Amino acid sequence: PPYSGALAARPTSLPVCDLLLRSLMLYADKNALRTQLKVQMLRIREKELMYYTNNCLSISTSAALLAGFAWYGLTEVPFDEQADALTQTSYLVVTTLIMGLELLTVVNATLCAILGPGLALRGPD
Repeated sequence: PPYSGALAARPTSLPVCDLLLRSLMLYADKNALRTQLKVQMLRIREKELMYYTNNCLSISTSAALLAGFAWYGLTEVPFDEQADALTQTSYLVVTTLIMGLELLTVVNATLCAILGPGLALRGPD
């Protein structure tokens, strides 16, 4: 006899093997999607790391150029004979201080650019 009512609305059941295969495919698709997401996140992190590394190298280059200007100011700029000793001394002290700080900046920025990517990948240990 034909079914009527609630039993008639039920879809025909699929074989168990077909259901198992579909659930395995869904699981595989889910894992593939997670893997793609992780790869995309790693690419973004790599771009960010390269951005910071290039910024450190740019800072180092600019500081080296400015240290060269300070060196030129120490060695090649002649003093005015009419300037008092305090002005000449303060000029030499300030220029030497600037050159030292710029060289410190060169060293720190270069160390960050060289050691930073490895530290970012491995962590502090």
